[in-house]
Amino acid sequence: MQVVRHSRPVAQRLRAMGSRRTVVMVAAQQKNLSQGTVKTLHLMRHGTTEMNEYLATHRYDAEDFQDPMMYDTVLTTRGRAGAEAAARVAERLNPKPELLVVSPLTRALQTAQLAFLPHYQGPVLVEPLARERVWHASDIGSNRAQLERTFPDARFQFDSLPDVWWHCVDPANPREVGLEPEESFKERVQALRLWLAARPEQCIAVVAHWGLLYELTGGADFENCQIRTFSLDTRVLAEATAAAEEEGRSGGRGGSVPVAAALREQVPNVFASLFR
Repeated sequence: MQVVRHSRPVAQRLRAMGSRRTVVMVAAQQKNLSQGTVKTLHLMRHGTTEMNEYLATHRYDAEDFQDPMMYDTVLTTRGRAGAEAAARVAERLNPKPELLVVSPLTRALQTAQLAFLPHYQGPVLVEPLARERVWHASDIGSNRAQLERTFPDARFQFDSLPDVWWHCVDPANPREVGLEPEESFKERVQALRLWLAARPEQCIAVVAHWGLLYELTGGADFENCQIRTFSLDTRVLAEATAAAEEEGRSGGRGGSVPVAAALREQVPNVFASLFR
């Protein structure tokens, strides 16, 4: 899986993506990743949305498919119920997350609000690197002012979020829908991996999207509201990233980061769970 194709340093790629919060931390800490730390990532997909229900009866790959233009789609009644039910799972996560990272898309914020905020008391970062790839209007987000009105709870900090933080086909018309290029998407997900690895926390929870999580994990298929736990080996990630970037500098296309080696799912111990 090609995730690094250019020789630009990570900090430069992040600046190009417009993510303010991530640049300083990755630039300062990337060199320390090779020291080797195994982190725990609790990954969650958002609840069922209007667009999910539309896609259940309208195949997106059909010749006559039409985008219903549901901008920044929201959770349905079933989606909210699923997120509320997932709160019981989220509350029992072990180890407990020290940081909650949430995509700025409304469906992810709603899911985090229902599944984590009732019991989680730690910091919450709204991070645009965790957004979904833009496929349809549902993946076009809301600007900072709209999000602040929708989520007045001070737990969500939108201060450093740009007004336009999603992929734009035409910067002059940020509401125009166009597929986010695969190369840009893969590069952004690699930047997210490095950012998560560079964070000081040893256990991080992330609420995001099917496409983002599929790419982040190297192929894990998440159901709505499903929570899965992975181990991230920062040494393996750092070594693979350095090798890929060196290949890019030497004129190659850039190597592929072995996500399966750096990010492995923690399979629950079935026998131990019987005695909880």
